[in-house]
Amino acid sequence: MKSVLPIVLLAYLAGCATPPSNIKAAAYDGRQCTQADRDRLADITARQQRTANKDAWGVFMIGVPLGGNDTHEPEIARLKGRCGVK
Repeated sequence: MKSVLPIVLLAYLAGCATPPSNIKAAAYDGRQCTQADRDRLADITARQQRTANKDAWGVFMIGVPLGGNDTHEPEIARLKGRCGVK
């Protein structure tokens, strides 16, 4: 039974949203960064941060991530690469 607990804990933590600051920029896709791209990046970064915060609090309080499936990791990585954000 002791060997099951770490596996369950890792499964819960794996379900947590990644904070936007930990998302690495994807390779530059050759397209120019527009103001719409910067606005979208700011919007989804804020959403991703809220989701990561909810997950962290949920795991801390009751052991379950509560952020849901509102993650934007691939799009954040793509826009960071396009707009030169690290």
